[in-house]
Amino acid sequence: MIWPLGAVVAGAVLSACGGGTTTHDRQATPGIAVGEPNPAALAKAPFIEMARTSGCNETRNRLFVIDGKQVFWDHAGQCADASYGQVLFGSKPETRLCSSGDTIAGPRMVCEDESARALFETLVKNADRPDLGLGSGHTVEQLSFMPPAGTAIAYETVARDDLSGVTARQTLVIKDQAAWDTLWRQHAAGRTPAPAVPKVDFTRRMLVAVFGGEYADSCHGIAIARVAAGASTLDVEVAERDVPAQAVCLPVVRHPMQVAAVERTDADVDFIKAAATDVPFRTADATSLSDVRAARTVVVKDAAAWTRLWNEHAPGRAQPAVDFAADMVVGVFMGTGASGCYTTAIDGVVRTADKILVHEIRSVPGPDIACAMYVTTPAHLVVVPRSDLPVEFALEMATR
Repeated sequence: MIWPLGAVVAGAVLSACGGGTTTHDRQATPGIAVGEPNPAALAKAPFIEMARTSGCNETRNRLFVIDGKQVFWDHAGQCADASYGQVLFGSKPETRLCSSGDTIAGPRMVCEDESARALFETLVKNADRPDLGLGSGHTVEQLSFMPPAGTAIAYETVARDDLSGVTARQTLVIKDQAAWDTLWRQHAAGRTPAPAVPKVDFTRRMLVAVFGGEYADSCHGIAIARVAAGASTLDVEVAERDVPAQAVCLPVVRHPMQVAAVERTDADVDFIKAAATDVPFRTADATSLSDVRAARTVVVKDAAAWTRLWNEHAPGRAQPAVDFAADMVVGVFMGTGASGCYTTAIDGVVRTADKILVHEIRSVPGPDIACAMYVTTPAHLVVVPRSDLPVEFALEMATR
């Protein structure tokens, strides 16, 4: 099984990796103001509610208030046929001035108000800059908010190692380059040549990290199992791997670590520790051409539901046999992708005391990758031992 990686978190805050450890970050800033603020503030709550409850925003979901009069929304997520988008609004969510995004037909930009096009093009081009490319003549405020409680938050592996130079057991949140450079030097201590520090855009992202301390054998480890929104916190679920008693464990000293990047937030980070055991699984079907065209996850526990899902997913193909007295089916559907570079797979299932956790890893193309341009609808269905525990899904992103 491939264990999910967590995002390295910034700042000089660290704590023992225990259940329910909350990390408070004191370096976060709500936004960057350039010039004098406009006293006539618009109503922010409707925009925050829109961004929190909309789809296709699991990997990036940011709102900026410009000059106190307009709102720029920059988001990206699981919808392969709309994997990213930017919108410029007037004073209300109903007032769209311009929009741009990924579509089945390729990138598309539309302006309902042509007078806003020049501003919008500047925002899109400079979305990775704190001032959005507007300079000192404008004010830019980034709004801080969390998605609904329980929502899985996508993360991307930044680093993972079994022989870290950091030998103390700890969790970290990192939000600036200086803190990341310092942590990386500690992690890479004693290596020649020293590995290059992974690049992170701290204007948009932050890192969460777990260091397991010392393990005396090859059968135990630690990893970020899931990142999700809590009631008011960012919850990082940390799984300590256990193995069956009959497993052969090599006597090797290890110092495991995992670092992952997530969308930047001002919320406190809560590291929640749980013992986890691998759950065996077998593939019932894996395809890039499912007839299910909307992103979703499924848990199937009876033959009738399995037949309905199969007829929706792969009509005309032979249905795999499943003994639902002993097993159940869990699956992930990515939705539609604009190229062959979009893929999804379940690469691990674990059991904790209170849940079954299914780990999905989703690959998307990088900016310089050439992909075969045809519509795909990736899906992966696996059979696992039947359980009455609730099933949750974790989402890790990988860029090709």
